[in-house]
Amino acid sequence: MGDAKRQFVDRLFTTIAPRYDWFNRLASCGLDQRWRRQAVREGCLAPGMRVLDVCTGTGDLALLCACRLQDQGVVIGSDYNVVMLDGARRKHPSSNNAVRWVRADAQALPFRSERFDRVIIGFSTRNLSDLRTGCAEMVRVLKPGGRLMILETGRPSNPMVRAGYRLFLMTMARGIGWLLTGRLWPFTYLAQSVKRFLTPSQMVELLTACGTSARYRPLSFGLASLYLADKR
Repeated sequence: MGDAKRQFVDRLFTTIAPRYDWFNRLASCGLDQRWRRQAVREGCLAPGMRVLDVCTGTGDLALLCACRLQDQGVVIGSDYNVVMLDGARRKHPSSNNAVRWVRADAQALPFRSERFDRVIIGFSTRNLSDLRTGCAEMVRVLKPGGRLMILETGRPSNPMVRAGYRLFLMTMARGIGWLLTGRLWPFTYLAQSVKRFLTPSQMVELLTACGTSARYRPLSFGLASLYLADKR
């Protein structure tokens, strides 16, 4: 099941990579960039730190981290999908010295333990074939006292807002994806993955079991979720 999902997700992002940023902007009404900036702010990054952006996609979070460090530190953007990673390199050609792009499996990170001061991942944990292993790996490469920031799609606490959000994902968001790519199946999966993902309390419990002190912050009335996990 794990390998099958990994291959499926890899094929999915290969398919939508050319329009990935457009989809994120349109489907979130531009809020996705605000959420990324908040996640980086909550990371309390400081010049000289080592930062890993897991499942970097087209590299937006990695570049925000590099700007926050004022190019004084190390930022690595890792992703398993080569098409997305190539897109990050082309999209941010001026950041070659600020960000190092590395192909890596989030569930078997090729870095030694306690290597990074901060680890961040955006809108990708629900795509991992083994969420527990992926979270444990991200915690493993953190230094003691380091912080993991997980930005994910949300789970509004208000039942009416939550129902409306899920309806939007299955209708408007899928329609936007189809208009951009001519394909519906990737966006059907993405919408369904939001519904199947852990509740905030379950996610905090998982992160705590991985050896962190974790907390949850809803963003934009719960449309996005931010988890902050400090390694014990």
